[in-house]
Amino acid sequence: MGGYKLDYKVLRKNYRLYIRSAGLLAMLLIVCIGLVVRDTLLQTAGLLLVLAGLFLFIQWLRKSYTNKCNTLLHVDLDLAFWQQYLQLNKNVKKPILQIDMKLTSVAYSFMMGDFDAVIEEAREALSQKELPQKYKNFFESYLIRSIVLTDPDLSREELEAQLNGLTITAPTLAEKTKEVCLALYDLTIAHQSNDYFEDLSNDFKYQQSEIIYYQALNAALKGDKHRANDLFHKLVSEDESLYIVRKAQQYLKDEGNHL
Repeated sequence: MGGYKLDYKVLRKNYRLYIRSAGLLAMLLIVCIGLVVRDTLLQTAGLLLVLAGLFLFIQWLRKSYTNKCNTLLHVDLDLAFWQQYLQLNKNVKKPILQIDMKLTSVAYSFMMGDFDAVIEEAREALSQKELPQKYKNFFESYLIRSIVLTDPDLSREELEAQLNGLTITAPTLAEKTKEVCLALYDLTIAHQSNDYFEDLSNDFKYQQSEIIYYQALNAALKGDKHRANDLFHKLVSEDESLYIVRKAQQYLKDEGNHL
């Protein structure tokens, strides 16, 4: 990790330090109010004011911390941050946080191209009876996409049957999952062009790269080798631990061998 990048350990340590410092400051203010203010009504008002301020500060701090984590994980796609985040949170105690970390682990495995791990972890999570529906939606989406990307013998009829069996309750995610899976099937199994990715955009870096990769595949299948090469070349400078980067590198290597 470069020195200019924010370390997750440091980010989490600072967050906890600020929380503790705010708590200590609030306690000190409450003690001072008790010592200095004699009027019971004013004491109560002061106490409530301090507690309200502490609550608002902690809420702001938590939101700021969450936003910074999401930026580094998704917008910047800092893979070293991802690894630290997973490692340092793997033993969380709260059930909801355990589910959240499982989903984060599935997302990371998906980006790495470890689709067997995605399938195993997603099925394990989906077997939990108390799994909240919003998490179930995402696990199902990752699961079916990984199945498409690992089973070259999958037929369109089998895929459509599995898509019809999905229980994703969020309409937008349900529709997107079906459209993505059918596009992936065309581009990676049927080897026929599909324009689904052509007009897509995304604020998250991995999804941006994923769109470029499948646009490149689509161009190659249409016989537009020049556009395909240009798009693949946009990816090869990214971290090669990413599945789509390795696939882009392999395509360009194979093309070079054919010259």
